[in-house]
Amino acid sequence: YPIDLVKTRMQNQRASGSLVGELMYKSSFDCFRKVLRYEGFFGLYRGLLPQLLGVAPEKAIKLTVNDFVRGKCMQKDGSVPRLAEVLSGACAGASQVVFTNPLEIVKI
Repeated sequence: YPIDLVKTRMQNQRASGSLVGELMYKSSFDCFRKVLRYEGFFGLYRGLLPQLLGVAPEKAIKLTVNDFVRGKCMQKDGSVPRLAEVLSGACAGASQVVFTNPLEIVKI
């Protein structure tokens, strides 16, 4: 999660220095160090609970769609053709993106 926190902070940084247009962080490593220095170790995990609550439905959607498509493509002997495996994975990934992308946009 610390990498995700640094990524989000880098995307959201505003010019807040004493000079006009000066950015708060110079690099990802600089952001990491400043969070650690000013907010402590647990500052790297700030906002983790909402993130974890968002992951559960995301994975549930992905696994449900994957199982649904695999079930529809299953042959009478219980096997699933390789192309059907690829199709089920693609459908699961696409549904995950469609349903969770708005949440990612709001997070930024």
